[in-house]
Amino acid sequence: MTHFLLPLYSLPLKNQQIRRAYRNLITKAHPDKGGDAKTFALIQRAYDVLSDTDKRKQYDSTGTYSKSVEEELLDSFGGGVFRDKLNEENQRKESVAEAIQTVEKNKGSHTSGFEAFMRSRGDSVASFGVDDIINQFGVVKGSYDEVQLPKIKAYEVNQPARMKVVAGHEKEALRVETTKIASTLQWGEVLVSVRVAPMNAHDIYEDHMSFITSNYGNNASDANVHKDSMLNPRKGAFENNMNESNERKIPGSDCLATVVKVGAGVKSLAEGDWVIPYVPNLGTWRTLAVWKEKDLIKIPKEMTSENHCAMMREMCVAYRLLEDFGALKPGDAVILNAGTSLIATVVCQLASMLKLRPILVCRAHPGFEKTVKWLKSLGAIEVFKDEGDLGAELEEKRLFAKPRLALDGVGGISAVRLAETLHQGCPLIVYACASGRAATFPWHHWVGKGLIVRGFSLRNWMKENKKKTPKMMETLAKLVNANKIAVEYTEYELSTEFDEALEHACEKHRKTKILLKITDIGSTVDENDK
Repeated sequence: MTHFLLPLYSLPLKNQQIRRAYRNLITKAHPDKGGDAKTFALIQRAYDVLSDTDKRKQYDSTGTYSKSVEEELLDSFGGGVFRDKLNEENQRKESVAEAIQTVEKNKGSHTSGFEAFMRSRGDSVASFGVDDIINQFGVVKGSYDEVQLPKIKAYEVNQPARMKVVAGHEKEALRVETTKIASTLQWGEVLVSVRVAPMNAHDIYEDHMSFITSNYGNNASDANVHKDSMLNPRKGAFENNMNESNERKIPGSDCLATVVKVGAGVKSLAEGDWVIPYVPNLGTWRTLAVWKEKDLIKIPKEMTSENHCAMMREMCVAYRLLEDFGALKPGDAVILNAGTSLIATVVCQLASMLKLRPILVCRAHPGFEKTVKWLKSLGAIEVFKDEGDLGAELEEKRLFAKPRLALDGVGGISAVRLAETLHQGCPLIVYACASGRAATFPWHHWVGKGLIVRGFSLRNWMKENKKKTPKMMETLAKLVNANKIAVEYTEYELSTEFDEALEHACEKHRKTKILLKITDIGSTVDENDK
């Protein structure tokens, strides 16, 4: 802490000067502005000493200072997080006091006083600006110039709104059609050309019972599910991707797209930019789309291949699951189910690079031994079938150091099996629910093992960490470009090979991600074509 005391220590013993110097340091070090949390905490500790007359005198004579019992509690409880919260609250109060003084000095200018007050509050108070009003209420047509678009019929995958996709009959509900794109861009809209769109199971099956029948077989006991207990997280999920007649839905949540045209009011995007969806269920299985700027994230152009950019969301999920949970250190074990999924395989490779010990769990299938060899080549130390007592299997393999983090992408009994293996007091993180059934944990998991269960949503994380998102993506792109992360994928052209792609995407136990590539965007519309 000494090196943070020095810039403040040379100042006269005046609280206002010390506080100003403290503000200069703390602003640069604040974690919300890209600073280091430990540095932030040390600066706060230094300010606590120098702003207290008795503590400073003690530090002057001894080089140390004594803590009260309350301070010791704040330092030790929750890793010091409660002390940090208290300091932030005190800083906010001081900011308000200074703002009042500024207002008093500038009574002749109400605007300058109010602006000083708002600046002093920082992020502690939300402001409501022009952009917020536009997002909430829109912009009146005619008050801006609409951007005219060429008359094009684009390819898109359509599903009749009242028709559910049933396992074994996917082709009857999903088909490629051509549809006219919008004639103009409204305020805040952009026209994008979709380059690559992954096919995920949750994109195909709106009804989770159909998904389970397709992926877990017809025996409900195999999947540990019953129809009346199914989760339905996709209720209302197609609000963003209904076509103009509201009679058909366009599947798809992920993609890489290129901005072709920008409408009035668009600030952060330009023609040629690469973008990926910021919100789910935009309907990405199409060649051209008109989407709102606020629903897209701009990514560095050509930071890696188009295919890997299209799969970036799932890779980011894997990254965050290891970064944010478990307080892991080299040598710790991590166990996760859905072992052949893209997220699981990326977690496996990242964990291996971090000197962690990934343990993967997969459903049993005829080619299981080949799957084991493949996953071990990616860094898994063990691969188990998703059945029986996983804790006993770990002991049988002499893996006595229990996992300190479990990652659940399946739910139901599979999640319970993961929890059985965990070290006492360690977390199980739920990031998906492929089985469609929520896990029900025995009481002794909560009481005896101190089980911690948390959920994770990447899109929620990105809302709170917009500044960190590009850096995370660039890190993953560098690993992909250096061949440190390998992802198996198979390409199909959307306009001509969709049926084959759909059949492959519905195949059980596949080890490859299915990608819809777009090279043919559609055709121009004849003037007489209505």
